[in-house]
Amino acid sequence: MLISFLTVALAGVVTVRGDVNARDSCSHDNCLRAFIGAGSSAVSFCQTHTSGAAIPTFAANCDGSAARVASACSCIYTAPPTSTPPVATITSTTASPTTTTTTPCHCTAWSQISPAVAACLDITLDNIQAPTSSAIILTKLQTGASVTFKGRTSFDFTNSSQFKPIQIAGNHVSIVGAPGSVIDGGGQQYWDGLGTNGGRPKPGQFMKVQITNHSIMRDLYIENIPSHGINVAGVLDSTIQNIVVNNSLGDAPNSLSGGLAAAHNTDAFDVGNCVNLLIQDCKVWNQDDCVVVSDSTNVTVRNVFCSGSHGLSIAGGGTGPGHNISNILFTDSVVTNSTNGLRIKTDFNATGSVVNVTYSNIALSNIKQYGIDIEQDYLNGGPSGIATNGVRVENIRFENVAGWVVPEARDYYVLCGDGSCNGITYKNVHITGGEELSSCNYPWSGCPGP
Repeated sequence: MLISFLTVALAGVVTVRGDVNARDSCSHDNCLRAFIGAGSSAVSFCQTHTSGAAIPTFAANCDGSAARVASACSCIYTAPPTSTPPVATITSTTASPTTTTTTPCHCTAWSQISPAVAACLDITLDNIQAPTSSAIILTKLQTGASVTFKGRTSFDFTNSSQFKPIQIAGNHVSIVGAPGSVIDGGGQQYWDGLGTNGGRPKPGQFMKVQITNHSIMRDLYIENIPSHGINVAGVLDSTIQNIVVNNSLGDAPNSLSGGLAAAHNTDAFDVGNCVNLLIQDCKVWNQDDCVVVSDSTNVTVRNVFCSGSHGLSIAGGGTGPGHNISNILFTDSVVTNSTNGLRIKTDFNATGSVVNVTYSNIALSNIKQYGIDIEQDYLNGGPSGIATNGVRVENIRFENVAGWVVPEARDYYVLCGDGSCNGITYKNVHITGGEELSSCNYPWSGCPGP
């Protein structure tokens, strides 16, 4: 609004002696001329004059009249105005509104995420519902940024196997779940018992994580992933901890799954091309590998609970060079209600190496197929039964592993290629319950004893 100010005028300005002026309207009688003649003495008197005050000597010509004295004072002196602020006059005008644009770091809508990633170091994603074909893309996080998932994060149905709902990358970043938060993959919209092997298109990777330089991802509760869960790819010197992947609703058949579990191929953690990674304090209920490690070095998986899975796995080998796995530790963990307990699988006719892998302090229970499984005949559609030796498997240690399998299962199964296994050892390993005969073609002495 435009504001103009009124001018405040002072009337009756008085000066003394030669500069004293009385108002033109005053009668210049002997009394007033006496006051004018007294100059500053008259002004001083008039400044403090009150009714009934003694008449000064210079006012003898006023004949002792208090009324004439008061009249003379009013003619030569006017009290200054009180310090009242000038009155403002508001002119009614129409001004163009000013729009202030801010970048919200606390996002409550999917559309706010990209600007926040570009501008903010501390980002909150609060009850985000992503529209169809709209991924939460956090791949350009600033160094040192923190992202907190709060409330319920969900995704509308997207009919594409190429869709990756959550994508994360950053250097020295923190990805955190607030207490009570849930990330819902919406698996019920996709599950048909076939996973990524056919049927309805499903997101091939629910979450892709590529964090480096002492980053951390922690305290996330993820449920109902459509197929593969967290793709941990290219992670360097970082930690993933206290993650829950709860796909237990996918255990039950639905109208599309033909009596099979509705969810399929729901790996929780697919680890590949990682160096110096720690995964710890995680819980998984799913229908495929709990944790599977490929093409990585110096990975520790500690204090993990797995139920309904294919176990704690190594997936070795591939086509061409670079498919090498070394220095992997699985420890202090539980595998229950699962197809396999501890598994090393290398692809049929593949090349590469699996070296220095340790499973220690592992408890197994209610395992359906193999307690410990090493096989070099793996195909996605099922093992071929014919081992190949292109992948070297060496220095594999099982220590303090105990538990039981169902009667229809085997306690141990080892199928190595010709000369490709070396240094597989067992220390304090006791797996029982399987009535199917264990089979181990390495070492030459056979499977561990009871």
